[in-house]
Parts: sequence; C-alpha cells; structure tokens
Amino acid sequence: MSRALKYLIVIAVIIAAVIITRNATESGKNSQAVLIEHNNQALIQADKDFYKASVERGTGQAFIDFADDSVILLRQQQFPIIGKSGLIKHYLNHQSDKTPLKWEPLKAEASLDGSLGFTFGRWEYNSVDKDGKKSSSYGNYVTIWKKQKDGSWKYVLDGGSTTPAPDTLSSRQTNK
Repeated sequence: MSRALKYLIVIAVIIAAVIITRNATESGKNSQAVLIEHNNQALIQADKDFYKASVERGTGQAFIDFADDSVILLRQQQFPIIGKSGLIKHYLNHQSDKTPLKWEPLKAEASLDGSLGFTFGRWEYNSVDKDGKKSSSYGNYVTIWKKQKDGSWKYVLDGGSTTPAPDTLSSRQTNK
C-alpha cells in the first residue's frame, strides 16, 4: 500500500469519526430537548391539577396536599409561612372561602436535570363581604416545584403579587 493511500485512509477515518460524533451529539441534544419539553408540560399539568384540586377540595386543602414538606409560602403583607406544619396551621386558622382562588399557568420551565422547575401565571379572586358587596383582586404568581421520588411534582415555594384588573392593565401596556 502506498504512503498516499495510507494517509487517505487515515483522513477518511478521522472524517468519519467527526461525522459520527457530531451526529451523536446532535441526537443527544434532541433527546435532551424532548426531555426538557416533557418536564415543562408535566409542570403545567401539575399546576392545572393543583387548581382542579382547589376547586374540588377547597383552596386550603389543595395548598396543603400539593406542598412539599419544606414549603415556603409568601403572601403580601405577611410573614412567610415555612414548612408543611406551618402551612397546615395557617389554613386551619383561615378557612377557605366557598369561592375558590382561580389561577392559570402561562409558562413553565424545568431545570436541565428535571428535578426543579417553575410555573408562572395569573390569578383572580372574587369575594362577597357580609353585606353582599362583591370585590375582585387580580395578580400574577410564581410557583417553584420539586420533583418527588415517585415522579410527581410538589411545590416548594409559592408567591405572587397583585396587579390591576386585566382590562386596565392592557390599556397601560405599550410596545417598546
């Protein structure tokens, strides 16, 4: 075999190795993207299931049932509620209204390893006082979720803020 042919074979092997490695890397990136999207959708579903449970069992019970043991609940003008036992005590002292808190997740993102993630959304609370006067509050929320050993998601931190009513908010937004 001539020396030129040997070099040609070596170059062909190197090129083949680069192509195979590149394809394997792209395949790995594609499978990772699929896994991330799967976890993002699982977070959205967990948040929707959380809301459904609040309608069926009451807001307080749902907040207890979907909480991780190390939960932190942040509420405006209140000290943080830390730990599931603190959460249970809070909801025993504040009975849930018959009118549930309404919310809707708008976005979710999971960590690359799929162990943590967050959902972001909007909420609405409608109430009637003892005199029959109706009032509504609106806002946004962020919930941080932790994947459990059984594959389910429990929230570890939940907090939010109030916003203007949706019709007034849209009139204030500008395109920049």
